[in-house]
Amino acid sequence: MAIAICTLIWVVYNTWIMPPPPEPTAAKGDPAGQGAEGGEERGPSKKSQPDEEAAPSSAVKPVEGRLQNQVLALDVTNVGGILRRAELLSPQFVESDGRGLDMLQLGEGASLAVTFDAEATDFKVPRSAPWEVLAQADQRSWSLRYADPGVVEVTSSLVLLEGYEGRYSVKVTNKSAQPQAHRLVIRSRLGEGAEKSQYNVHRGLCATVEEIEDFDLSDVEDGPGRVKSGIRWLGLDTKYFLTALIPSDLGVLCEIRASEDQDALIADLAAKTVNLGPGEARSYEYNLFMGTKELETLRSASPEAKLEDAIDWGWFGGLSSGLGKVMLRLLRWFHELTGIWGVAIILLTVVVKLVTLPLTLRQMNSMKRMREVQPEIEALKKKYADDKMRQAQEMQALFARSGVSPLAGCLPMIVQLPIWIALYAMLATAVELYRESFLWLPDLTRQDPYFIMPLAIGGLMFLQTKLQPTPAVDNQQAKMMMWMMPVVFTVMMLFLPSGLGVYIFANILLSLVQTVIQTRPGKTALAKT
Repeated sequence: MAIAICTLIWVVYNTWIMPPPPEPTAAKGDPAGQGAEGGEERGPSKKSQPDEEAAPSSAVKPVEGRLQNQVLALDVTNVGGILRRAELLSPQFVESDGRGLDMLQLGEGASLAVTFDAEATDFKVPRSAPWEVLAQADQRSWSLRYADPGVVEVTSSLVLLEGYEGRYSVKVTNKSAQPQAHRLVIRSRLGEGAEKSQYNVHRGLCATVEEIEDFDLSDVEDGPGRVKSGIRWLGLDTKYFLTALIPSDLGVLCEIRASEDQDALIADLAAKTVNLGPGEARSYEYNLFMGTKELETLRSASPEAKLEDAIDWGWFGGLSSGLGKVMLRLLRWFHELTGIWGVAIILLTVVVKLVTLPLTLRQMNSMKRMREVQPEIEALKKKYADDKMRQAQEMQALFARSGVSPLAGCLPMIVQLPIWIALYAMLATAVELYRESFLWLPDLTRQDPYFIMPLAIGGLMFLQTKLQPTPAVDNQQAKMMMWMMPVVFTVMMLFLPSGLGVYIFANILLSLVQTVIQTRPGKTALAKT
């Protein structure tokens, strides 16, 4: 009850009461340290700059191009970064205008920008600097160059490979007669998009050799999140899509922060400081992943990077991950048989119900047996109303004589909890359900637009609570449970994906059938539970 009420309060607060984000009073910190004028200020004071890209100068001639393979198209540019859009071209992700779904949602911004830590760099590359577009060899590569004659030359290149993979490289050449130090910082961005959703949380991910840390907008409202040393990859993701930057050498700093207008996450991946002699050059190589968070796709993209860590399997770590993967394989198998994802969810629900049936039978039998001895419990409460210790002793003796365990109704539920959490997480992150319709539901990853499923779930829960045998509780508590739980779940389901609603509806319906069978007139609970 406490968990359900707290969840209800959270949903109501975040949906109708939560105040708008405060107006920014100062610029966020910038790990690249380039200052408000695009790198013209640097020093020990670490002056900050606005997160939005500086407007290009009049000397800059914006140029755009497009890289494309069978499943991914990249709109590239030479202003503010190299990547403007990342479109998914599979039929599942094609928009009504014929274009693919844009994973980045940047508007006029750009991602994969080359910046330098001003305090560790002896030259300046202003963010408004013109980048020359080099000859484009084919529709799979795009190269840019910035040159400060007699000082430095920086080139960046983006190559689209097969599937959702790419390669990004940067080369820094010392064109001066003096040694020069620099520290490269690659900046990625992910926009919130026009349709913000509290369910589809946008996160920044910093994966080290030991663990992965995630930061959403609420985590970085008051300051950036940082992870130092041993960075194996940096990512920006949503529930279903991931953009990851994987350096050939481990990064030394990963920083996630919010844009000034709170409409985008900005992620910086910093390399080690490098000293270049006159005429020397240093190249940096990164593998890119920009695509769906399908388990096999993430594994094959970069096996050593372990991009599958970006999938959130729930609270129980490896146990939830193992259970979730098994149920995902079952879900896909059922879809192969039926061709309908909604039916596959229902069949998976039946399998989970059958697996947990011995536990639920034991739980139901215990609750029914507890109700059968309820009159004796009430009699003991009245008889020993003034002696609580004696009352407890007599109740324990009654439970022993009747073969009733007060915990028998709770233990099966605790055992099933990891299964429920893993199933919930799997259905909540399965990109296979994205934009898949079922009956009146246009998209199994979005809420029911007509609220039919939440209301049906609430009605079934009320009926189940009314029919289900209740443990030894007072009438007031039983009445509160009967009305409160259906209302709480109905409100929660208003905002959760309808695919989860299909599972919950089917599960409650099966539980209701089990309740009717086990509590039918003339059927007595077993003495031993």
